[in-house]
Amino acid sequence: MNITAKSKYAVRALVELAQRTGDSPVPLVALAHAREVPTQFLEQLFAALRRAGVLQSHRGVNGGFTFQRPPDQVTVLHVVEILDGPIEPALCTTSEACERRSICSVGDVWVQAKVAVEEVLAGVTIQDLADRETAQSGASMYYI
Repeated sequence: MNITAKSKYAVRALVELAQRTGDSPVPLVALAHAREVPTQFLEQLFAALRRAGVLQSHRGVNGGFTFQRPPDQVTVLHVVEILDGPIEPALCTTSEACERRSICSVGDVWVQAKVAVEEVLAGVTIQDLADRETAQSGASMYYI
């Protein structure tokens, strides 16, 4: 159940994209530079997110990325599961049957850990993170 650099970098870049969201696509290079993520690595991550229906890519001179789904509907858990797979802290939490399950009390702890991590990650959207970051930086937020 490692949350790898793939998910960490992707979430950082998605927050940047959410903060820049408007009518025009944001170039990948700009996102990579702003969040100090290697461009080639981010290309791979965004390709996976595009295939999963999170992002939309736009070609051409004014090309880049936009959200296919609104950032307030994209949870951190969804991003992690796309890039790193399901949250599985131990064999006990997978679909595979554990031979020791009937005599082992530890399995319940791993299941509780899995559920807790999933609840936290599912409870935070990319838009939530973008809003938090904007508030932390002291920038004013205007709602119409």
